[in-house]
Amino acid sequence: MAVPQIVYTASDGTEQTLSFAYPPRQQPAYQKEAIRHDNISTSGVRESVLERLDEFLELSLEYLPASNVSSWSAFLDFALTGSSFAYYPDASQSSFTNYVLEDMEGKLAYQAPGFYTLKLKLRKAAS
Repeated sequence: MAVPQIVYTASDGTEQTLSFAYPPRQQPAYQKEAIRHDNISTSGVRESVLERLDEFLELSLEYLPASNVSSWSAFLDFALTGSSFAYYPDASQSSFTNYVLEDMEGKLAYQAPGFYTLKLKLRKAAS
């Protein structure tokens, strides 16, 4: 079972690694959104102007141990500023994708004794 990790550079310049205790659950396989302008003329001809395609990744972390709350809180403090970070879908592999946090708030909600839950929507960062 692949367990992800996030790597980011904190404001003091140190590289931080946020290791997931458990993998995200119920992840969508594909989520893209087109930013496009459509115009239909009076004769019925359609014209579309595509600005860009945005790619998203939604993470549903259902069981974050209470011992990891401070690490996740520090990451959210960083990510909520709009800074990019590297997401490794499998911490044992070298492949990663840079993302920014699409959400404008972060909430570590109570799940069960000793566990919290977190949902994140990430936007793939421009290369």
